[in-house]
Amino acid sequence: MTASPLPTGRATTRRTGEVPALPPWALGGLAIAALALALAALVDDRAVFLGAALVVAIFGAALVFYKPHIGVLVIMSTMLMSYPAALKGVGPFTINNMLGVILLTLLVFETYRSHDYWFLREPEIRLLIAISVWMIGISLISDLFLPDKRLLPAVSRAKVTGPAFYGNNDDTIRWIFELVSRLAFVVFFLQWIRSPNQLKWVLFLFAFCVASVLPTLGPDMTRGEAEYRITSKVVGWAVNLNRFAFMMNVGIALFIYLANVVRPVFWKLVFLSCAAVSMPLVMLSASRSGFIGLGLVSFLLLRSGQIPRRWKIGSAAASLAMLALAFSFVLTDAHRERLLNVNPFATTDVNAGPREEGSRSTEQRVSTLENAFVVISQYPLTGVGLSNFRWVNALMNGSYKPPHNAYVWAAAEGGLPAILMYLTLFSFLFTRIQKLRPKFRNHPTLPYLADWLHLYLVLFFFFSIFADVWIEVHLYFIVAFSIVMSRWAEEDELRGRGLPGIVAGTPGARRAASRALYRQTES
Repeated sequence: MTASPLPTGRATTRRTGEVPALPPWALGGLAIAALALALAALVDDRAVFLGAALVVAIFGAALVFYKPHIGVLVIMSTMLMSYPAALKGVGPFTINNMLGVILLTLLVFETYRSHDYWFLREPEIRLLIAISVWMIGISLISDLFLPDKRLLPAVSRAKVTGPAFYGNNDDTIRWIFELVSRLAFVVFFLQWIRSPNQLKWVLFLFAFCVASVLPTLGPDMTRGEAEYRITSKVVGWAVNLNRFAFMMNVGIALFIYLANVVRPVFWKLVFLSCAAVSMPLVMLSASRSGFIGLGLVSFLLLRSGQIPRRWKIGSAAASLAMLALAFSFVLTDAHRERLLNVNPFATTDVNAGPREEGSRSTEQRVSTLENAFVVISQYPLTGVGLSNFRWVNALMNGSYKPPHNAYVWAAAEGGLPAILMYLTLFSFLFTRIQKLRPKFRNHPTLPYLADWLHLYLVLFFFFSIFADVWIEVHLYFIVAFSIVMSRWAEEDELRGRGLPGIVAGTPGARRAASRALYRQTES
């Protein structure tokens, strides 16, 4: 196999000066800030606080300017954790908004210099943009074909004090903002997570955010009959019990993967301990999808090559023994009844107590799915728009509950075009990850990462049947991880054939290398 000569052409790029590694104004600025804070201390304590906050903000902005991937890590942490109120910011001046403005400015500047909009050529990004445009468009015009909210019955929303009624709170703008900001995060991730070591730090951050919720867990005292179920109110994904079980299953797989990747024995033990602690917590959540998901995680891990064959039998036996002990001695009768009761046709007695709470939940899910199909049959092409399903369901069926199925919910809010675009996106994503698995099997920094990503995606597909995990950030994480890994795999393939890599060189050189790659002839 021989490569044809590379076509020559003038590269379109703009020359700019090099940015110094440590500009001299940085030290001078810090000295001036320290002097200003010292003078402010003589005036007012509030002035000192505001001045210190301003200095930290300026220093953080400068750090993100020189190290954009740090800003990406911070944004990712805010998606997975809830920051204290003192660190969230005031009004629109939040951590995410400020970092988003800085990274967007850098993105515009870099694309202006290079004229390289490579991320727009990825089919998953195009589909995410198409889905976002469709969902936002339907939401903006939904008032033209949806009934008037004033027709809703005046029934107060559960767990809300005061005169709050179904549909009175319009969340459309918030959902649109979250949709756009998550799409922007994916682009930021693709642009500035440029090395395997940086991606490894992303995985460490992910694992830390999952493990940080463990000390805050407790019984769910706000649900009456379900007070025995373990959950947390600290982070958004841990409030909902099914999404909490999904995240803990993903965390178990991630902890085991990192235990195989890191070399120090101490950190191996730390990650294995986190995985061991997380397994009984999934059962304590009494989530039936989480319980089944544990078996799915075990099956996929045993099939993967990341665990050496000599350790698989011992690991499987130890896991089964731990789960059996937890099921017998840690769980209560209410936990066991709920985990084992998945019969949708079981009859219940209103005075039966928590032992039939599993049957009541199953019947309720079947009922909400039937209500969702009624909404879909009424609006099959357009759907009802972002965040409109609940109040439309309350008007049509007298229920404010969601369908607890992400596929059905997407069809109800975006119509058949939305669900078709989502399924197309999933097919592209699944195919991409399958191609990555053999390429990352012996990667020097992140071996078998594509296998963990495959497990992450399969769990996402599975839990979407029982929970609304699409409203979380996981889909965007999986898309970002897979595209970055594909880019590195393509880079290695090009360099292995003696061609310039897609990451190195000018845009013209990259285009020439790509053309040469597909013009090769058999020698």
